[in-house]
Amino acid sequence: MLSDGIWECAETAFSEFKSVKLLTDFLKREGFTVNSPAFGIDTAFSASFGSGKPVIGFLGEFDALAGLSRQADVFEKAEYIHGGNGHGCGHNLLGAGALAAAFAVKSYLEAGNEGTVIYFGCPGEEGGSGKVIPTRLLERLRRDMSR
Repeated sequence: MLSDGIWECAETAFSEFKSVKLLTDFLKREGFTVNSPAFGIDTAFSASFGSGKPVIGFLGEFDALAGLSRQADVFEKAEYIHGGNGHGCGHNLLGAGALAAAFAVKSYLEAGNEGTVIYFGCPGEEGGSGKVIPTRLLERLRRDMSR
């Protein structure tokens, strides 16, 4: 599963290169056009499918936090790697969940409906870009919607 792969990578803000590769390779295999890097950030990307309006965007987070390494499927505190990184806020799940939503819209478009779906890969959400990426992507969505 994609969320498990991102969990295993557990990369902190702006160093999520393995997670980005997992996500963008998957998106490319599914027919999305990938733009990477994006927004002036090496681990940010966007991926789109379809054309026309409406334009629907999803934001996927995938960064981990330092010092939060945890074993999966364990109900008590148990480090996976002593002092390692981990997904304490579940960004491995949020990124994969947003991707599932984008795929649902893709299925709708493939059924002959008009529109565009965009998945925005948001790195370093815990480290600051959580404010920068949405601002830039909203500018892009406004531009796309005004065409």
